[in-house]
Amino acid sequence: MFNPEPKKNRKDLYDFEEELNMLRRYIGQPLVVVTGLRRTGKTSLILTALEESSTPYVFFDLRTVMKSRRELYSLISHELTNFLSRTSRQRRLYERVVKFLKLVRGVSISGVTIELSWGDSRPLLSEVFTALNEVGEEEDMKIIIVFDEFQKAFGHASIMLQNVIAYSYDHLRNLSFIVSGSEMGVLYRFFKDPEAPLYGRAYLEVKTRRLTREEVVDFLLRGFEEAGCRVSESEIEEVVSRLDGIIGWLTYYGYLRIMHSRNLEEIWREAVQLAKHELENFLNYRVSRRRYKAVLKLLSQGVRNWSMLKTKLENLEGKIQSDRVLYDILHTLRKHSIIDEQNRFLDPLMEEAARIL
Repeated sequence: MFNPEPKKNRKDLYDFEEELNMLRRYIGQPLVVVTGLRRTGKTSLILTALEESSTPYVFFDLRTVMKSRRELYSLISHELTNFLSRTSRQRRLYERVVKFLKLVRGVSISGVTIELSWGDSRPLLSEVFTALNEVGEEEDMKIIIVFDEFQKAFGHASIMLQNVIAYSYDHLRNLSFIVSGSEMGVLYRFFKDPEAPLYGRAYLEVKTRRLTREEVVDFLLRGFEEAGCRVSESEIEEVVSRLDGIIGWLTYYGYLRIMHSRNLEEIWREAVQLAKHELENFLNYRVSRRRYKAVLKLLSQGVRNWSMLKTKLENLEGKIQSDRVLYDILHTLRKHSIIDEQNRFLDPLMEEAARIL
C-alpha cells in the first residue's frame, strides 16, 4: 500500500471503489475528465480502471512541463512505443497498429520503437490519431487516449493537443479521451472559454477526494501491518493532523518510514522541500515572481483578509497597489489549486513550503 508507484490493481487502490466504478462505466465515452488535488490518486485511479477494462490505451504523462513541438512529438513517440510494446502480446492488434501508423508520413517504426519527425516532414497529430482510429475501427474496439495533468502543456503544444482532441471528438468515433488535472481552474478553462478549441464539447467528470480522518488511520494501520512494522498511536495521530487526508503524502510518509527508517520529522522536512520545489516551479512562470512570493508568504502566516493582505503587500513594496494586482494574484493561485476561496492553502505541505520560500 505504501508503494509510491501509481497503482494498477484494485486491491492496491485504497477505498476509491465509488470513483473507480464510475470511471469504469465512463470508459469508452468520447471525453472523460478526472479532477482532484495533487496527490489524491488520479493517475492510480485511471490506470486501475484501464487495466481492469482490458481496453487498449495510450497514456501521455504531461507532468513534465512541455512547451515546444519537439518536446511534444518526443513524448508522443515515447508513449506510442510503450503502447506498441504492450500490444505486441496481441499479435493481431500489434500488426494493425504497425500497418496503419506506417502509412502516416513522418512516422518510422522499427520493432516496437516508434519515432515521429518534428521537422518539416512531421506528421499532423490528426493523422496519427486517425491511424489509431482506423485500428479501432478494423478491430471493432475503442482505443483510449489519456492525457495526465493536461494543463501542464503550455503555449503551442497546448493548442495542438486541444485541437487534436477537438478534431477526434468530432470525427474519430473509435477514440475515447481521458484527461486529468490537479489545477482545476486552469483545466476547466479549456472547456468553458469560448475561444478554446474544446469549448462546447460535453464531458463526464470523476473527482478524487481527500481521505477522512478514519480512512487515514485505517490506511496507515493496514499499510504498516502489510509491511510488518509497528508505529505508535501518537505518531499515527500526528500524521493524521499534519497530512490532512492527501493519500499521496500519506504514501510518501509510509514508504520512507518503512524503506528508509526515517522518523516523522525527517520525512516532514523532505516533503516540505519537495512542495517548495513545486511552488518554485510555479513561480518561475509568473511575471511578478517577487509579488507572488510575498503574497504566498503572507497567506502562510495566516494573513487572509483582503484589506490586510493589500496593506501588507503595499508596505513590503513601499507603494500603493491597485485592487486588480492582488485580485489577479489570488485568482491565479485559486486556478492552480493552491488556495481556496477563503484564501486557505489546499495542501498543508504547500502552506509550510510557502513559509520558507
